[in-house]
Amino acid sequence: MEGAEPGHRDDGPNPHMLRVLTSRRVVRSFSDRPVDDETLEHLADAMVAAPSASNKQAWGFVMVRRTRTLRMVHAFSPGIIERPPLVVAACFDRSRAVGGGGAWDEGMLCVAMAVENLLLAAHALGLGGCPSASFRKAPVRRFLGLPEHLEPLLLVSIGHPARPLEAAPRRDRNEVISHECWGN
Repeated sequence: MEGAEPGHRDDGPNPHMLRVLTSRRVVRSFSDRPVDDETLEHLADAMVAAPSASNKQAWGFVMVRRTRTLRMVHAFSPGIIERPPLVVAACFDRSRAVGGGGAWDEGMLCVAMAVENLLLAAHALGLGGCPSASFRKAPVRRFLGLPEHLEPLLLVSIGHPARPLEAAPRRDRNEVISHECWGN
């Protein structure tokens, strides 16, 4: 469409996307089926397409599929209950951070947006996932070979759900959304 930004849709609502957004669930139990290379590429594309503060893209990701490394991740990550076929270590890249006192907050926000893209893409591709901040950073940093400027923030389990997903209860919109000022 003439005058539209590249990649911008201006042809009305996208019901499929809205369904992906509203039907995604946390998945903690995975089948043994591996995540194939093509799917891995789609997930990577989704992460790096996320918005970021000042477009600094202050993130780095390690995608782990080898059994030995997955075992080490599991050993130091009490937040990862099951053994997924893929774990993504989502890191804040301090070397690309926007300056000033808000760099840490912005870094966490940027990584969180990339992880949400990862989770939504996984769901759209028939996978599920669960982010966890419950892990021991020093050993994870060491065995993933992370340089000093990469700070691991989240480990995200990804895989094919072991069983069908049930809808989780959500808070009522009227309880959490106000218009113009709180309480309206």
